[in-house]
Amino acid sequence: MQATVKLLSFISRKSYNPSVTPLQVGLISNEENLMMDQTTFLSPNGQTITHGSGTATCMRVATIEGVITLHRNAQGDPWQKTEQILSDLHISSLLFEPLSDKVFAGAHHGGGLWVSDDGTKKEWRQLTVGLDRPHIYTIAQRTLGKEVTLFLGTAPAALYRSNDLGESWTEMTSLRDVPDVNQWSFPPPPHIAHVKNIAFHPNEPATIFVSIEQGGLFKSIDDGESWLEITSYSHPDDIAYRDIHRLLIHPRTPEVFYLASGEGLFRSTDRGGTWDQLTRRGDPMGYPDFLYFDPDDINVIYMAGSYRNPGYWIQVGKSESSIMRSTDEGKNWQMLDNGFPNPVIGAFEAMGIHHWNKKTLLIIGTATGEIYTSDDSGQSWQCIADNMPAISKDDHHIPFLPPEERADAMAKRLD
Repeated sequence: MQATVKLLSFISRKSYNPSVTPLQVGLISNEENLMMDQTTFLSPNGQTITHGSGTATCMRVATIEGVITLHRNAQGDPWQKTEQILSDLHISSLLFEPLSDKVFAGAHHGGGLWVSDDGTKKEWRQLTVGLDRPHIYTIAQRTLGKEVTLFLGTAPAALYRSNDLGESWTEMTSLRDVPDVNQWSFPPPPHIAHVKNIAFHPNEPATIFVSIEQGGLFKSIDDGESWLEITSYSHPDDIAYRDIHRLLIHPRTPEVFYLASGEGLFRSTDRGGTWDQLTRRGDPMGYPDFLYFDPDDINVIYMAGSYRNPGYWIQVGKSESSIMRSTDEGKNWQMLDNGFPNPVIGAFEAMGIHHWNKKTLLIIGTATGEIYTSDDSGQSWQCIADNMPAISKDDHHIPFLPPEERADAMAKRLD
């Protein structure tokens, strides 16, 4: 255990937030120490990409029963569960803050925000000052030199920021001053919208984007003092009202946006002024969630999601989730299904990437407790764990429970 603690402090200088450029990251992007142990993270709405000098040998996974740590000795060796912490919490998001070595864990259903101050996982404490909505959906980090700002998205939909590594929080109330807030909702009871994703412009530090499910895509160019809603992707005949999942901004050509939504995938070449719809409901992935550029080839995009929305999962008892890759700006997509069951039952609820020496480990976690990895750019997949607690955004695991358990879970939702 002592060796793990020491090595973890090295990992902090390798991990980074994919929404931030090297200029913004500052010390985070420096390659300093060779390490035997590389840590990566898997959670529905937290940190998604880590960099290191070697393959990942430690993985921290957000589940409905806390954070589970898996270890392996080397690439190709089996993964073993070594620890489980915060087991009474449904973890939504994990974030490693590399300048402080802190690990943050956000929890659904009033579980609040927790921190391990030195990343050792031995002791955790809850952070509550100024945080009056303890249902945490997403955590994000913006780093400018040595100045770190943390952002939290919650349910009911609200945005918070902290300038002191989470010790105190301030709600950015201007987000709720935009028009049409009364239309924000979410299909399952109790119909409360949430902040699902937070993204930062790669060259403009004061420009922030917030995705609200279901409510819209919002942009601030003054560090959250005021907000403008981007609506040009939306149409009156959409099945869902402005069901925004994730925004991906091209790091070299930042006027190019990719938007994953409940209506499919959209692409804009004018900073969201106009959009082309690349996929739509009825396509094999009509309900995309995760979007990534390949760390070694910016022309390659990975997209993961499901055939249709969670209401469909309940009806048919399967998600038909998949992952695809495009090499032509999203015009065409190749299915990467070698190694997955057909059909996939549990929805793909978390995706992560660990990158080292021009090599990439792709990771996917499901709502039925499986973890799949690929070390060949998605050409083949291996199930490394199949008996984990569900990895699930909010209640996305409920459609795959046995009927009696599902009924009980849905009844509790109405309490």
